[in-house]
Order: sequence, then C-alpha cells, then structure tokens
Amino acid sequence: MRSKTVSKSSITQPGKRPTIEIENLETLNAAGRMILQRTMAKRGDKGVEMNWLNFMLAKMWPHIHETLKQVVAKDLEPKIKDALPSVFGTVSFKTFSLGEKHPEIREIGVAHGKQNQYDGLELDLKIIWNCNADIVVDVQGIEIGIENVRIDGTVRLQLRPLLQHLPSIGGVQITMMSPPNISWNFRGIFAALQADVVSRVMRQVVSDQISELLVVPNLIFVHWLDSEADVDLEVLQFPHPECVVRLCIQEARDLLGSDWNYFGFNGTSDPYVSVHLGSHHWYTPQKSRTRNPKWGDAGYHDFFVYTPSQFVKVDVYDSDIGPGTDDHLGFVEGLTVQWLLEKPRWWWPLRSRKKLAADFKSEATTVSSPSQEAKTASCGEVLIEAHFLELRDTEGGDVPRPMGKAEAVAYAFIDLRSLRGLQPKQADGATITFRLEGQSYKSRAATYKATSYGSALTPGAQRLVEHLHNTKGRSVDEIMKISGLTKEQVTSVVLERPSFTTKWHQPISLPIRDLNQAQLEISLGIRRPNYKTLATLKTPLRLEEIKHCEKWQLDKALALEADPKMEGSSLVQESLELSLRITLRSLSISDQTHESM
Repeated sequence: MRSKTVSKSSITQPGKRPTIEIENLETLNAAGRMILQRTMAKRGDKGVEMNWLNFMLAKMWPHIHETLKQVVAKDLEPKIKDALPSVFGTVSFKTFSLGEKHPEIREIGVAHGKQNQYDGLELDLKIIWNCNADIVVDVQGIEIGIENVRIDGTVRLQLRPLLQHLPSIGGVQITMMSPPNISWNFRGIFAALQADVVSRVMRQVVSDQISELLVVPNLIFVHWLDSEADVDLEVLQFPHPECVVRLCIQEARDLLGSDWNYFGFNGTSDPYVSVHLGSHHWYTPQKSRTRNPKWGDAGYHDFFVYTPSQFVKVDVYDSDIGPGTDDHLGFVEGLTVQWLLEKPRWWWPLRSRKKLAADFKSEATTVSSPSQEAKTASCGEVLIEAHFLELRDTEGGDVPRPMGKAEAVAYAFIDLRSLRGLQPKQADGATITFRLEGQSYKSRAATYKATSYGSALTPGAQRLVEHLHNTKGRSVDEIMKISGLTKEQVTSVVLERPSFTTKWHQPISLPIRDLNQAQLEISLGIRRPNYKTLATLKTPLRLEEIKHCEKWQLDKALALEADPKMEGSSLVQESLELSLRITLRSLSISDQTHESM
C-alpha cells in the first residue's frame, strides 16, 4: 500500500483514534479492498438476553472441567517446567480445581461471511470467566496458591459450509481471533512478593497453549457431511489466510523510562515490541538505553490475515535481566486489521496496563475523558506501517521487494495430517521437521490413535484403498472400479485414513524467498528413549514442481526412508508414509502499491 509521509497534521492527538473513512476504498489494493469489503458486510444486532445460553453452559461445565484437568496434567505442567529458568527446578500442580463458576457469555455478535470459498454464519461469543479456582502449584518444594483467576476473550462459532439441502449447515468451526486476556493473583507469601517471574511465565504458557488449540489458523472442526458431499473438508479443517500484512514497527517515542539513570531523574529503557496477530507471536530486536527507539527495516515481519476483525496486539517492554522480568511499558488498545487498512502508517498511542486495570475496577466506559487521554499520553506512541499483499495460485503480478527480514515472495501452507508405520510407543511425541532455505520448522508432538476399521471393510480392503489413493494418486471413481467397493466405503477410508495412526492435524506455513530454487527437506524424529532422527525424505521436494499441479496443490502420502543404523529402526515393521497437503501461494501487490513496496 502506498506509504504517506507522516506530518504533524496527519497524526492524531495522543489517546485519540482516527476515524475510518470507507470512501478511501478505491485507494486500496486488491487485498485491502477484499478485507475492508468483508468488514462492511451486514452484521446483526448483538444479543442482550443470554440466560438460555448460560444455562446450557452451566449444564455442560462439569464435563468441560474434567477435560481441562486432563489438559493441564498432560500439557501445561511440562511446558511450564521447560519455560521457567532452571533454578526453579521441578514444577507440578498439587491441587487443581477450577471451581463451580462456569464462564459467562455476555453478548453475541452475528455476521455472514465467506472463508476460502465457503459461505457461513459467524457467531462471536464474548466470554468472561471470573473463576473461583483452587490451584496450588509446587515449585521446587514451595507451594504457590493461585486465586482470582480471570479470563476474557471472544470465541467464534462459524457455521460452515451453508448447503442447498437440509440440514442447510454442514458443520461448525470453533476458533478465536486472538488469545484471551488472562490474569490471576497469588496468595500467601507470594502475594507479597508478587512472584513476577513465575506469574508471567505461567501466563505466557497458558496463552500459548490456548493459541495452539483454538486461535486462528488453529480450530476445532466438527461436521456431519456425508461422503457424497462435494466439499473440501481439508480447507474447512485448515483454512488458509485471505491475505498477508507486511507489518513494520518503525519507531517509538516518549516511552516510559523504566531503568534508573544515574545522570538525572528521567530514566531510560531497553525497549522491544511484541506483536501478536492470530496465533503468531513476534518480537522486534531490543534497543539499548533509549526512550525513542528506531527499528527501521529490522521492524518488518509478515503476518496472516483471516478476517478484518482480528486484533493486532502490540505491547512495548523494557528488557531486563531474565525470562519473565521485563517491565511492561505500554500497549496499543483495540488495534484491529481494519484500523491498519484505513491508517497504514500511523502513530498509535500507548496505554498503561495498570491504568486499564484501574478503569476496569471503576467500571469506566470505553469513551475516555480529556483528562484520561492526557494520562494515557505519558506512555508514549509507536509508529506502525502496514502493507497488504495478495495470495495467488498463479504467477505474475508485482512481486514485493524484501523489507528487512521479511523477504518472502511466496508461502507454502502445509496441512500436516498423520503418519503410518510407527509403533504406539514411537508415535507418542514424534515430530516432523521441515527444512527450507536454511531454516528449520518443527511440528508439535504427535499422539497415537488406534486403527478403527468398522464392520463394513476388512483391513485388507482398507489398505488397498489407502495405497491406491495416497501412493498411486487414483481418484475415488477409479478406486471403486478396481476394488469393487461403494463410493461411501471408499470415501470413508480416504477421509479417515485409519492406518495412519500417528496424528498431528497441524497447519504449518513456510516463507519462500526463491520459489524456483526452493527444496523442502522432511525428517521424522522420535523421543524414545532420547530424541533422534529416525527417517527422512530421501529426495528433497522441489516446490517449483507443485506449480504444475492443479490449484498449486500437492496432496499425497510421501514415503520416508528409515536409517537402518538408528536405534529403533528395527521396530518399524512397515514402510513409513507421511500424509500431508502442500499448497503454494505467491505474494503480489497491485499498481497502487508498487512505488512504496
């Protein structure tokens, strides 16, 4: 998007918001117009009476509570231990109860939208949970009590796809546009000490865990579509972004001085900026001893945009002595993709978290008085620049030039599904590592799910279908002719892949700097007894070849070759096949933005 010179007259007064001007639609490139037009889509009134929904949630709460306890024991404990400095040693939950108070739905917003070609209804549920939890964490033999847990955020239910026949809706996607806000207090001796390191680390781990599960592009997709439906379930399970925003944190000014200055009363800071969009989290480099840092090209980074209502969380910190000790200097309140579209280069005022907490306690409205705005100004401002780029499945168009470390000209979107060939003990905790253009990207740990064949198919028939579809690339109709099975039987095997028992179901995106030369290396690692690489893709995959596939999409099972010298390879009783889908998309800008890019 064409950059405009920022003059004093074009910058809002500290604490004030610019006004969104829809008439500027024609000045946007194709990516910007698409996102803003979706913003202008008709939305229904927000609901007022929520008693019936909260009644349902209250009845479901005992079951949800038990599920959350299992997640804490399995996932949170080890991740908190890994994230804390080694001096804290062992970490465990001695007592864990979330209490009887269930989350409350405060309001509902309804809209109609389209995502990756499929129409749907979108319900945004504003949820606030003031939890009467009884939680005791044991850290190196010291018990830490946690109370007054508060979580607030927006859960989106997307009823998609809309069908031309009953039941009219094919499924529901459960997701969040942004991680929720999480806070709590310590009790006992730690209430006095505040235990900032433990608190911040735990809060970040909980937020990351929620992001991995529910924050876009991650979601839970439940459907009741039959095998005859002409619907790409993969796209609904792993939605692709609508466009890319190349964001730049250019500079900040008049930040708080968090560190003591020996030469005066005005302190200084070692600032850096944290940016959170969807489940993606990124940090600028740290600048030393300044309240007016400038990042320039080092402040550029790419983020994916799924909807204009996504919040862009921008926080400024003062780097300190270690993990969890950094001081919070301010944040940009209420920044969304929609605001960036209308104001692609703007000085945004920073607000204090402590001030926000005080406003919440006093039940202040979102409209600030002039005196409140003046207080907000003391936290400083940050200059943010945004360029919106199209994602295409064709070549051509204007390719964006590299900006700092944001050098991608294309992206590979990988739907990492599952693997066949590992024993149960090897499958749990297994990871896939993708290596592209000198960078490595590691999947999360896999889980083992036992094979379920169903009464209608024998294991031999199921294996035949999987071999013909995943290895030979045969269509459903061709497999029907070869096997003599019905369309329903063939489709059920193709969708479920029952012999692929090592499960990930994870979306992964990889930036590409040179699409003509890029080669993708894939390796399989297991963690028992110690982490090691068990198998690799024998010949790296040339991504350029995927451009010859329909829709720039490769969908198949890739054979991995086990290293016979590796301990554990003898336990592999059959060939290792990795089921995934790779979709290529090139980045492009329009004529209106060419000069600035």
